[in-house]
Amino acid sequence: MQRVLALAIIVIAVVATIATSYVYLGPLFQANSNIKPAVKPSVTMINIPRGSSAVPNGFNVSYFQEFFLTGMYPYPINIMVTIGLNNTIEWVNQDTVGHTVTTLVAPSEALKFNSGLILAGETFSVTLTVPGVYRYTCAWHNWLAGQITVKTA
Repeated sequence: MQRVLALAIIVIAVVATIATSYVYLGPLFQANSNIKPAVKPSVTMINIPRGSSAVPNGFNVSYFQEFFLTGMYPYPINIMVTIGLNNTIEWVNQDTVGHTVTTLVAPSEALKFNSGLILAGETFSVTLTVPGVYRYTCAWHNWLAGQITVKTA
């Protein structure tokens, strides 16, 4: 009888310890739905407009290729975007022909991206996780070029 009583007391003590631990320590190990990220990720849309496949007057492809990679290209780039870290860029092809988004320059720690052919009406998106400057162009239409600068919050 004493053994049963001792065993019952031990079981009650163990259950009480577990219950108390759960009540006091449980919140430390559970996700808190009230915590919000410091910076809310966003999506920046870039439209590839209809007629973008037409060569602009005065465009010199060899001059572009020489100076765009180094950042010394003196003419306006079609798109310049500055976003925060871990944000997404989405390209929407509103042209009647296919285009690509191909990275030529990216930070050394970043992976370069290549959309492949984005057909008319389709989209391509990439989330940028490394700060720095990214320069991209369409593989078929070099004048469709842009620069994305990713900054930490």
